[in-house]
Amino acid sequence: MFDGVCQIRRAGVSIEGLAQLDLKADNGAFDWDWFLSQDNMGKEVLATALVAITSGRKVWVQMETTTRWSRVHRFLLIK
Repeated sequence: MFDGVCQIRRAGVSIEGLAQLDLKADNGAFDWDWFLSQDNMGKEVLATALVAITSGRKVWVQMETTTRWSRVHRFLLIK
């Protein structure tokens, strides 16, 4: 399980309506890999991601695994 702070540099939407997130873990757990939002959270996660990118802020992310294209369970904007 990963539960920590990440940098985000790109975000988009998959054909299924999921947010796609290009993340790098501050603790080195992974380095610029793509992850997906959970079902029914795409709009909210994408909105949070775009705010983080445009304001230069980091995000707090929780997910079961750090394997590429894993699903993000929690996604929060931090200071």
